[in-house]
Amino acid sequence: MISCCDKYVQIKLIQDSNLLKKVLAYAEKHFSKNYRLSSSVLILDDGEVVKKNYLINWCFHSLSHSEEDEKILQDALAHSDLPIRIKIIKSKEILEKIRVKVQMLGTSRIILTLSKRNKVAERYIKTMFGNNYIGISQNEIYLQSNNEYFWEKVVTFLGNKVIHNVVLSFEYSDFNSDDFSFLTAEERKLRQCYATLDSQFGDDFELVKKRYLKLAKEYHPDNFYGESESEISNYTTRFHQITEAYKRIKHSGLKAH
Repeated sequence: MISCCDKYVQIKLIQDSNLLKKVLAYAEKHFSKNYRLSSSVLILDDGEVVKKNYLINWCFHSLSHSEEDEKILQDALAHSDLPIRIKIIKSKEILEKIRVKVQMLGTSRIILTLSKRNKVAERYIKTMFGNNYIGISQNEIYLQSNNEYFWEKVVTFLGNKVIHNVVLSFEYSDFNSDDFSFLTAEERKLRQCYATLDSQFGDDFELVKKRYLKLAKEYHPDNFYGESESEISNYTTRFHQITEAYKRIKHSGLKAH
């Protein structure tokens, strides 16, 4: 995974992978300035753009980016006068969690709202639904039922939890068996807060609190210092949603005990 900002070009590599071992050997041999900031961060810089371009190209193609991601490579090469930041991550950390809210519009259209933009998930959905795919706006994907196989595709999609390095979790606001039409807006919002904390309405509050602390730690903005502005913004938004959901449950008279 390659990204860049106004301070450096970042390359994320998996701990103990063959590519990381080769990159570290290449850095040791060809970069006169390489600094270990921590056990997981290495900075490479000796002012020779040719060496950096070679390393960026090598990692880009080794990481199996698609042709659609060519702009990532061009942006990185355009910033290769900057230091290269090698970020070493554990294999489990490469998994990206995406929440998908599933809503129906009438009887023939569905909106899939992603918790954040993700090209892997977006490409998968577009390919899977084919001519049922209408388009995407921000993080909302629109699907149209125009043949008898549409709902089979929907069922298959909802059964897939892991797509490459992306873990999907679903919210079925219109597919639940319970009829929540009798609930007030505040009560519906409270149930949504439980879902935000990966919980169900009625779960023990201490269990909900434990899940909140885990999610808050995972999405705290301090964990993403140095990432791209869009990525930081996504995680900051998610962190605020988690915090607000917990506060609402904590201070609500309807919270589970």
